[in-house]
Order: sequence, then C-alpha cells, then structure tokens
Amino acid sequence: MRIDEPSQLKGRSSKRKSAGDGVVHSDTLSAAQATAAHDDASPSSDDSQRKKSGGVSGLVRNSSTYAFMLVVVVSVATRYWRIWDPAQVVFDEVHFGKFASYYLRREYYFDVHPPLAKMLIALGGWLIGYDGHFLFEKIGLDYMANGVPYIMMRTWVACFGLAIPPLVYMTMAESGYSVVAATMAALLVALDNALVTQGRLILLDNIMIFFMMAAVYAYVRFFKLRYRAFGTQWWTWLLTTGTMLGCAVSCKLVGLLTIGLVGGAVLHDLWRIIDIRRGSTMHDFARHFAARALALIAVPFALYLAFFYIHFAVLTHTGPGDAYHSSKFQMQLIDNPMTKSSFDVHYGDQIVIKHRTTGAYLDSSTARYPLRYEDQRVSSQGQQVTGAPKMSETSFWMVRPASNQEAFQKYMERRIAGEQIPDDEMEQWLVCHSDHIQLLHMNTTSFLRTHDVASPMTATNMEFTTAPLNQTAKTFADTVWELRVDGASSNDTVVQTSSSFIRLVSTQHGVAMHTHKKKLPEWGRAHQEINGNKKPDEKSNAWVIPLIRGRKATDAEQAEMKRKIKKIGFFEKYAELQGLMIKHNNALTSVHPFQSAPISWPFLTRGVSFWTNSKDRKQIYLLGNPVGWWMADGALFVYAVVMVALALCGRRNVTIVDPVAHRHMLRSGGFIALAWVAHYFPFFMMGRSLFLHHYLPAAIFAYMMVGVAFQFIFVHEYQRFTLRRWNASARALVPSGAALVGFALIIALQVASFLYFAPLAYGTTTMSPEQVRGRMLLPSYDLHFQK
Repeated sequence: MRIDEPSQLKGRSSKRKSAGDGVVHSDTLSAAQATAAHDDASPSSDDSQRKKSGGVSGLVRNSSTYAFMLVVVVSVATRYWRIWDPAQVVFDEVHFGKFASYYLRREYYFDVHPPLAKMLIALGGWLIGYDGHFLFEKIGLDYMANGVPYIMMRTWVACFGLAIPPLVYMTMAESGYSVVAATMAALLVALDNALVTQGRLILLDNIMIFFMMAAVYAYVRFFKLRYRAFGTQWWTWLLTTGTMLGCAVSCKLVGLLTIGLVGGAVLHDLWRIIDIRRGSTMHDFARHFAARALALIAVPFALYLAFFYIHFAVLTHTGPGDAYHSSKFQMQLIDNPMTKSSFDVHYGDQIVIKHRTTGAYLDSSTARYPLRYEDQRVSSQGQQVTGAPKMSETSFWMVRPASNQEAFQKYMERRIAGEQIPDDEMEQWLVCHSDHIQLLHMNTTSFLRTHDVASPMTATNMEFTTAPLNQTAKTFADTVWELRVDGASSNDTVVQTSSSFIRLVSTQHGVAMHTHKKKLPEWGRAHQEINGNKKPDEKSNAWVIPLIRGRKATDAEQAEMKRKIKKIGFFEKYAELQGLMIKHNNALTSVHPFQSAPISWPFLTRGVSFWTNSKDRKQIYLLGNPVGWWMADGALFVYAVVMVALALCGRRNVTIVDPVAHRHMLRSGGFIALAWVAHYFPFFMMGRSLFLHHYLPAAIFAYMMVGVAFQFIFVHEYQRFTLRRWNASARALVPSGAALVGFALIIALQVASFLYFAPLAYGTTTMSPEQVRGRMLLPSYDLHFQK
C-alpha cells in the first residue's frame, strides 16, 4: 500500500488533533486550526457535544471522573495503610528527619542536596508543633518513647507521594490517551511497591518526584496551547512548568534531568516556530524564545536561589554543619566558637591541635609503638603520636620557631618572668602562614617528628613519632613543619585559634599530618592513627587550634571579636555551599552493601534493605512490583520494535497502521519514552554510589509506556476514545472485549504481585523463612530472615 498524498492526509491531520493529541507537533495549518478549535471548546460546546451523543450513558460520559477518583482512592489507601507502622526510624529517615529537626532548632547543618524537600518536611513538623528535640540518630530508634509526632510527619510527606498516580492519569489523558489507557498507567504506578514504600516515609524522593511529574503535566498543558500563544492560560501553564522545575531541582539535583527533558522538548518546539514556511517572523521567534527563557530558565533559577536564601535565613545558629565551611562562613553563625575565642597565636604559646573532620586531638605519651605490627611489619618503636578522643594534659604543644633560637630563648625568659612585653614587640612573634615551626610536646618534652617509616595502619603513609629535646642534627630536619593556613591571602596571614584551618607539612618529606576514624589496636589505647599523608592538599589534612593554655576571652574581648566579624553576603554563602555540595556529592563513592548498578534497575535484580526487626522477623525491603517492572520493560521493547518497523515501512512507502495512530505513537509516545531515557541513562555517567530508588522517576515513565502500548494495540478510533481534558466527558470507554480482558488481566497481575510483596513494602507482617524465600523470585534478592 502506498502512503497517502499530503492533500489526502490534510483532513486526517485535522481529525487527529480534534482527538486530543496533547503532545503532537502539528505540521499543517488545518491541524493548527483543529487544535485551536479543540482547545477553545467552551462549556456550551461541551453541552452541544453531549446532546449529539445522547446515546452515551452517564457511566461512560463521567468515566474519566470516576477513573480519576479510583486512582486517588487506591493511591491514598496504599500510602496511608498502617502508616504508623513501624514506630521506629527507617532507612534515610535517619538523615532527613534529623535535618528537619535542625530547621526547627535553627541549627546549621550540611547536606549534599538542595533544601526545599527538607524544609517542606520541617514545615510539616512545625505545623503540628514539633520542636525538633529528636535527632533521628540511628535506624531502629523508637519514636513513641522519644515523643516524636512521626505519624503526622509521615502523613504530611505522603501527601506528595499519593499525588503522583493522579498526576500520571492527568498527564496521560491530556496527552491524548483513552480513559482505559490512562487509568491503567496510573493504577500501575499506584500499585508499585517501591513507590509505596518510598512515598510513606520521611524521605525526599517522593517530594522530588511529585514536582517532576507536576512539571511534565504542566508542560503538556502548555504545549497544547501553542496556537493560543501569549494568552493568559498559555502564560499560566508556562510559568507553572518553570515553577515545578525549580521546585524539583531544589529538592535534589536529579531534578536537572527533568529540566533537560523539558528543555529538549522546548528546543524542538522553537525549531518548529523558526521555520519560515510556518509564516512566523524573527520577531515572533524572539518573543517565544524570550518567554521560554524567562519561565523555564530564569524562574527555576530564581526559585533555587530563593530556597537557599530561606535556608540561610532559618539556620542562623551554630550546628553540626559548621566544620564543612570556611572560618569566614562559620563566624556568621550565632554562638559559633570562632566568634567567642579567636585569638592570635604567638610563638611560645601552649596550644591544643584538633582535627577538623574527626574531632581528634593531637596527643602523645611515653607509650611506644610495638616492635612488630599485626601484618609483621617492623616499626621504629618510637614514642606514640595518636589522635585522642578527648583533650587532656597530654594534648598541649608549644609552638617554637625552627630558626632564630637564641632570640626566642630570650623572649621566652621574659614571658616566663611575667614581664609585660609591648604589643609592637609581641607582633614580631606572631605565628603566620608559611612559617617553619617546631612543636614541643609539653608532657614528654619531645618534638613532633615524622620519618621514612611506614605508619602502623596505613603502610603508604609515614609514621609520626617524637624526637628528644637533645636531638641530633639528623632528626632536626624531621621535626620542622611548614604551617599553612587555608585561604591565606599572604605570608602575613596570622594564625588564630578556632578560625584558622591549618595544615602541618613536613619540610623534609613533604607529607601533611593526617588522621582518620579507624582506631588503633589495644596498644594504641583505641586512639586514632596519626600519619603523614603524601597528598598535603586533601581536606582531611586540615586542623584547628581550639585554645591556648591560660588564654580566655573577657566579655569585652568577645564583644570586640563580634564587632570585627566581617559580614558576608548571600551570594558568597551560596557559592561556597554549592561548591561543597558538588564536591561531597561526587565523593560519595564508598561501597554500600545495597548499592546497585543502573544496568540492573529495569530488571529489578535486587532491592535495598530499609529496616529490620529481628525479634518479630519483620523487614522493609525496597523492591518494585516485579510484574509491573518487567511488564514495563516489555512495553519499552515493544515501542522500540514498533518504531523501527514503522520507520522501515516508511522508507519503503508502505502504510501498515493508521496515520493518526502512527503520529500519536511517534510524538506522544516518543515524548514519554524520551522522559524514561532522560531520567535513566544519565546515571550511567555518575561515579557516586547508586541505589534502586534512583530509578523511580524513570520507572514511572516506563509504566506510562504500558499505557502507550495498550493504546496502540487496542484503540483504533482515536476521536471516539481520547479525551479533550483529563476531566472532560468521555464519548466511549472500552474499545473492545479484548481491550477489557487485557486491561483486567494487567491490573489483576499488578494487584496480585503488589499484595504478595506488600509485607516487604510495609514491614508490618511477620514472615516465616519459607515465606521469605518464597518472595525471592531472583537469588539476588538479599532478604533478611531466610533461615
């Protein structure tokens, strides 16, 4: 069969636009007119249409409303069923519940994600009077015993999760799908176990996904108004799209994937508009471009900035996130130690040195390293230098210059004698950036030293020990350190307590003093190892001097310190925080027992353990609905095969399907397929640890592809079965008996699979080992309590 001539297709193009093909790019003037007439349909024209279809029953006519209500009921029921159970901290509630508490306490914290979703969680807590007293410190902590209104907080967060299936229905209906196809896609999403688990806990993803789906829905509504450009509704939906995109990316940076999806569609649209054959001028194109740039770039970015502005405005007090930031940033926070006790450090001061990241104190004692370590390596048997968890008398070190020893001795004699040394003379003994110093341990009168011996636990790093006061010329070089101040503007930058982040780099060996959280064996008193890191610029090499012995600020000095604090503006804070977020997000590469590779996600080869109760043999295990996910994989495969077949037939000038169905499959189905691609494939380029829940946005679009495939297979009369609006009157409901059987079978399988795996989604049911093993459809499902 030969393809119809363009003149013959002109009428068909008009007909398919009247069928409500919401995301189809029309190529002819007649199609434009049909779409405009379709979208401009007034209530009176709807009434006229109802009169014409007098044979349509009320059930059919109102079927879209009933279907939408069904989706809402199922979504509410699955998200809210026994939402109070378990009454314990589950999975990442340990993080996001804690962050909500920090907002309510107004204490500064640091996280790699933008703040909106966490602020919304905190808003829910604030609305019910929660004061943030509980810090969600570990999984399994009891909410009831700690007086946490967790049920209301989960209920609030679940509002966003339960709205996702209705948004799927609305998007499908607005995109030109039938009531049956839209209902199928929405119910598949509502009955997905992973989305239910994620959508009923105090977590971020369901809030982000809500804004993602709202953005896609708003864009579909906007695109359908393309022939009524610059009208009120056109601007409303364009700005709504930008607002939802801004909210999505302000929850998690993964929202950028949705921005990429909409951005690609917008570029395609602009490419259509600039075509001179459509009669548009460059002035028209410029207006369209400017409007989209304003709504889809400026508005999301402005919202992103606004949420960070609120973030800083709320978190005004010192908190656990201080240590990630520069001293200049930290000094903006109320009650930060740097605003109370920031003194200049002088030679001869006895100081304490604290590791910035782990909080360990540089310590030493008369204890020696063992002759042999557990791996049979031989040590120097030198005096131990370790990282102590608490400050003590063994934590004090005197700062001495590595040169000019004679003048230093005279200066120290005057200090010890209690002589009042003039300020201008004391300035000569200030410790500054790039100074070469020695550190004398006060308790054992020995100098901090590193030498070419492997450290106890990190064989690639150098051992830290001490050298006696009466050291030889050979050991002297090992005891000299270059003191570097992070962010120093010149060598005159003075080292200060609390506010200066310092690095001690050996002038002889080029290694920096370093520690980590792993504890030494019993011979090391369970202190942290101190060693020489060959990469001196790493963040983990930063230390701070919290105090000087005998130096305490008076009230007047504290007031003067606060007066001298240099205020920094919002954009400087914002830029610093963005850099830290990106840096730490990229550093999330440590292996997690439940991480997985993106290639495995569509096939659902494993899940994530969220919570366990060993006593009652209960567990929450994040796992999608296997039947639904594998069915969605099949729909994606069918779509790819059909599109290849249609393309090949087109090359041979052969028509095998109705042109309307072909066009709808290509444009509307293509947009949904592209949404799946945009929210899935970028994860292959990410180096951080990844988990199954990162696939959930893509899984929703995969479910929508089931509706696309169903429509293509069973719906042939588009004008009869598609909707003008998601809440418009329907003209027909079930295309055929086969379609009804197919719909019923797919939903029945999804329901059965959902119920079978529900004990893992909710964690409310005690299961025997046989029941647990029965749910291991794949051996890679690493469920608990198999025995």
